[in-house]
Amino acid sequence: MARYGGEEFAVLLPNTTAAGAAQIADQIQAAVAELGILHHESDISDRVTLSIGIASTIPRPDDPPEALLTKADSAL
Repeated sequence: MARYGGEEFAVLLPNTTAAGAAQIADQIQAAVAELGILHHESDISDRVTLSIGIASTIPRPDDPPEALLTKADSAL
C-alpha cells in the first residue's frame, strides 16, 4: 500500500485476480467504515468514506507505468 496523492492510495496485489481484489477492497471499505472517522467538512457524509477503483493487468515491458493507474481512476 502506498500513498501517491493527497487523498489517493494504491494497493498492489500481485498474483490476485480482479475478483480477489474486489473482495479485499470490500474488506478495506468495511474496516474504514467501522472506524467511524468524523469528516465534518464533507458534503457527502459526516464520516470518512472511500471510493475504490479496481484495475488488473499482466504487465508487459512496453506498458507505461501510468496505464494501470489510469484504469483504476476510470473504474472509480
